[in-house]
Amino acid sequence: MNFPSFMHAAGAPSDVAETPDIDVTPVMNMFVILIPFLVSMAVFTQLSILELSLPPNVGAGLDDSGGKPKLKLTVVLKQRYLAITHGASMLDSIPREDGDEYDLLRERLVLRREGVEIKDQVIVAVGDEVPMGVVVRVMDRCREAGFDKTALSSTAEAKGGGS
Repeated sequence: MNFPSFMHAAGAPSDVAETPDIDVTPVMNMFVILIPFLVSMAVFTQLSILELSLPPNVGAGLDDSGGKPKLKLTVVLKQRYLAITHGASMLDSIPREDGDEYDLLRERLVLRREGVEIKDQVIVAVGDEVPMGVVVRVMDRCREAGFDKTALSSTAEAKGGGS
């Protein structure tokens, strides 16, 4: 078998083909920028988390003697007032008028916290007409008063629309 003359000069076909070079510089540049960005976003998402339980965890607050749940302080938010209750008894009622009610609420919560069994949990019961900004302010004051866990609940509306 006679091969053409140019085949003899170039050598075997495997010698002719070269291994191609792959340039990975653009991919590396993308990862250099992308990884710090994703890590910084993960830190921001951790800072914006506020722990709360919906509905309140009854299992952690069970009384050992009869299996009944222990009562927790409840902050009731209505359009015209804030109330602090413990079970069926109302401990404090604060009118919502001038904006100083949030500091007064924090002071009363600190005072009432000493007289209850469960000192790290509070329930915030919100009426339908209360704006979300008020709910957030009340939850912040609960945390400032020393309550680590906050549960949200809705209040039962009276037939007469009592707010």
